[in-house]
Amino acid sequence: MHYKIILTSLLIFSFSCLKAQASCPQGNPDSTEYIRRQTPNRCEGIKPEPISGNSLKFISIATRNITSLGNNLTLQVPQLKGANKPVVTIKSLGDNYLYQLDDLSFSQNQNNSRFLFSWSTNILKKANIPANSLRAAAYYDFGNQPVYVPVILGQTSGQYEFVFYSESRVRFISFQIVPKGKGKSTVYKTSSPNPRDGETIFTWDGRQANRRQAPAGTYEMHYIAQIDQRNGRSERIERQVTFEHNPNWLK
Repeated sequence: MHYKIILTSLLIFSFSCLKAQASCPQGNPDSTEYIRRQTPNRCEGIKPEPISGNSLKFISIATRNITSLGNNLTLQVPQLKGANKPVVTIKSLGDNYLYQLDDLSFSQNQNNSRFLFSWSTNILKKANIPANSLRAAAYYDFGNQPVYVPVILGQTSGQYEFVFYSESRVRFISFQIVPKGKGKSTVYKTSSPNPRDGETIFTWDGRQANRRQAPAGTYEMHYIAQIDQRNGRSERIERQVTFEHNPNWLK
């Protein structure tokens, strides 16, 4: 058994590590291929290769409530003080495809507390992407580590979704949410003991936790997972992800 502890600063986030400009070509706007699109400016479309490999990837932190695809979808990203624009990626993973939306041109709400982006659902409909399959993540780069914020996709559902993906079978030994700082008590804890491949989703109602208020601030998501890789090897990993939380984002 191989044991490994990987700190947040070394976390490789599968959504957005590479700049979209390097891999987002010009193309036919009527196609569903992943290309540069205008009005609004963004990269969007279908990539032929889905996420692959034996590793476990953290792919989404969002709150979403999309009952159906209308003509347009809107996302909101909370703005953090002292930060530049966030890196945001929307994805949907299918058996033979990967839908991706990134490199977005944002606007801001009236009080400059959130970045906004609204786009046509034409490509989603052409590619038959289910609304409930969309995953979203956003982070700010402060130099030493990424700090994630939940994406509000459509409307808030009143809870956060933390989504992981692996082609290998994974068992989550522990999943915890802890306020950042020494001596802080865990506000949420669970596990997913049954091994499974594909997506694993954890939800957390951050408006209250363990009958105590979970105030706005910086939190850490800690998880320990056992990965049964296809080559027969087993890998145990322990990781942590820093993210910002505000109960108002869930209202």
